[in-house]
Amino acid sequence: MIKTDENWGLKRDGLVMYSYDAVVRYSETGGNIYTNAASIANYLQDCAILHSEEVGISLKYLAEHHRAWFLVSWQIDIDRYPVLGEQIQIRTWAYDFKGSIGYRNIEIVDGQGQSIVKASSLWSYVDTEAMRPVRIEEAVAAAYPLFPKLDMEYASRKIRLYDNHEPIAERTVMSYQIDSNNHMNNEAYIALALEYADDISDIRRVRAEYRKQFVKGDTIIVKKAVCEEGQQLILCDREEAIRCIVLFER
Repeated sequence: MIKTDENWGLKRDGLVMYSYDAVVRYSETGGNIYTNAASIANYLQDCAILHSEEVGISLKYLAEHHRAWFLVSWQIDIDRYPVLGEQIQIRTWAYDFKGSIGYRNIEIVDGQGQSIVKASSLWSYVDTEAMRPVRIEEAVAAAYPLFPKLDMEYASRKIRLYDNHEPIAERTVMSYQIDSNNHMNNEAYIALALEYADDISDIRRVRAEYRKQFVKGDTIIVKKAVCEEGQQLILCDREEAIRCIVLFER
């Protein structure tokens, strides 16, 4: 649903960016009345996908054209966590396209229109037959009107590795973690990393760098490192190759 009233609607040149309203549900909270980083990642991912459905670059369209958007990186800055029963709105827009990369902001605002979560994400446009990035076609780019990017501190999409990681767990990718591309869902990496994070209530920034997707049945080796600025979880395959890095910063 696109909101167009003065409190919610954001316009430029007569265009309204995509948004949807939500109520924080009990199933989205974890052990208390607050959402967590994985719940927030779900809101953001859902908003991006629903936006594409709205403008005609749907999952069906992409499948018919042998294309897909693969998430390259997240940066999620959390001012405060939405609480049980709270009315929120999630809204999104593209702010740039370069070659095969789409740049997207997503924001969560509360009922008073205050921003409580800001996110930046990079998406790679992929030829699913050749399994390689390709230039974004003009018709696809034109479907997403560009808006100015959010006023936030933008970190590099590349995450600097800590030097003291230790293996802490071994997991198997389950069917409930799989998305429409038959890969492990983007949110599932953050949810898995959260399982091994300490004191998740003080996480104020989440960064994730996706290098290679896991599929159902794959083995994930979880490694962890902690330093003053936060906690870093790296998810590796059996050959020790890093598939994803998740960084929780305080």
